[in-house]
Amino acid sequence: MARPLLRGDRLQAAREALGLTRDQLATRLELSSPARIRVWEMGLEHPRPRLVPRLAAAVGVEPLYLLDVDANDPPLAALRVAAGLATNEMGAPSVSVMTYVRLEDGRPGTESSPTLVAAVAQVLGVDPTRVEAAIRRSRSDHAALATSSD
Repeated sequence: MARPLLRGDRLQAAREALGLTRDQLATRLELSSPARIRVWEMGLEHPRPRLVPRLAAAVGVEPLYLLDVDANDPPLAALRVAAGLATNEMGAPSVSVMTYVRLEDGRPGTESSPTLVAAVAQVLGVDPTRVEAAIRRSRSDHAALATSSD
């Protein structure tokens, strides 16, 4: 599954609602140039996951709001990006990065045991029930993709 993308229109609306210029937002984020904000708002490029929580905080919104997902039913990848983590940062004592990637991709056959769900929830800083719902959404998205490509 593809990484959830930043919605540039939402970023711009949130920035403008606060009365911030691109220069001011770039300064808050310690970016070298406001051009980065412009390309994100235009959808030409997307920030790395580690910047998403800082970006959301700087414009006063939740990180999931800035992503192109349903914030009430996000896939697992969106929870990871909202937490500011790259895929390779998802390893934990009870979960390998590859196991996590299979969960995030929604691939069938990866068992989401309570121990695994709890470990992922701890890394993401969210409730295990949120992770369970996100896994279900990821699997649903994967199944829909598989069906549409047949």
